[in-house]
Amino acid sequence: MLGFFDRLSWVQRVTTAVLVMAAVAVVIFEGLSVDAVPGAIGIVICGLLPLAALLMSTLSAWVVSGIAVASIAFTIISPRLPVPPDNTFGTIELLGLAILVVRVVIQFRPLRAAWLTMLLFGAATVLPLRLDNYDRIEYMIAVIVAGMAFLVLLGMYMRLYDRRRSVGFELERQTQRLEYARDLHDFVAHHVTAIVAQAKAVRFTTAAGMAPSPEALDEMLAGIEKAGSEALVSMRSMITVLRDDSAPVRPHRTLGSVVAAAAENFAGPPVTVSIDSDLAARELPQETLDAAKHVVQESLTNILRHAAEVTRVEVSAVDSGGSLDVTVTNDGIAASNGLPSGGFGLVGLAERVESAGGHLNAGSTGAGWAVTAVLPSSKS
Repeated sequence: MLGFFDRLSWVQRVTTAVLVMAAVAVVIFEGLSVDAVPGAIGIVICGLLPLAALLMSTLSAWVVSGIAVASIAFTIISPRLPVPPDNTFGTIELLGLAILVVRVVIQFRPLRAAWLTMLLFGAATVLPLRLDNYDRIEYMIAVIVAGMAFLVLLGMYMRLYDRRRSVGFELERQTQRLEYARDLHDFVAHHVTAIVAQAKAVRFTTAAGMAPSPEALDEMLAGIEKAGSEALVSMRSMITVLRDDSAPVRPHRTLGSVVAAAAENFAGPPVTVSIDSDLAARELPQETLDAAKHVVQESLTNILRHAAEVTRVEVSAVDSGGSLDVTVTNDGIAASNGLPSGGFGLVGLAERVESAGGHLNAGSTGAGWAVTAVLPSSKS
């Protein structure tokens, strides 16, 4: 019974405790109003059992069926008592059975809920038969039948609503997982491309007869080691996200921090970042920041994979009146370095930018290559 209170706030606990004590007091008062002791004991016991069941954190079918059977049994016995109840049949018991019907419909599987509901429905419907020589019992039974039927429908509605909410939450969580799984390609491709590019640089200098000095070789190997470690960390963190039931909350970031994080791990020539200080620190929509991060990261990865003789890489961002233009340019030429030239990098990047409400342009500038994403700078 205590498990029920564990899920409530202290205000809800106090309110629930007050309502339960009031219900218990009414049950005792109903019992005292019955002239005979057997009838009083039956009214009190049958009234307290549904209250106790409602406070249980886990409700079993045996408990529910036992309460319904006990109520029906006392209803059958009441007219045969020396002094049957004459002024109450158990108001709190009726309320408890009614609430149990709603909970049973919501909690149990359809088949089990159906026969438990019929038991509770029957127990509540025959309650007025406990009364001795009470006029218009048929009207009381009709009102109880109508009320219980309404509560069954209410329970079905709440069950469907709860299921719909659960399905919606699961779909949202799966969407987030797919989004993070999509990020896995960007993270790993960036780091693995850096590893391949630096390994080829070592082989190129060695094959040209210019063996690197121990210091230069150590620096190259350190870069490969760093890129490999970051790739492993990225994969581990992404797999953890995909396996975890709770979606992580992304911390708020700025455009400046997003671009800096993508540029600082670039294994090619130094990256020049040109962003106005106000724009770099401005609060932008999360979708825009995510798209901007991937534009920069994918563009830098493509430079390592597909460009040669690159001496200058520039990342710039400007606010062009309601939109954010993020551009990554380089002065290289198309490379024939043996790296795979296929893939869906730009296609996926264009889809990501479009999902954020923008559009992507990529192509030759005559003196290199440029990728420009036009993204919304404010929430629509």
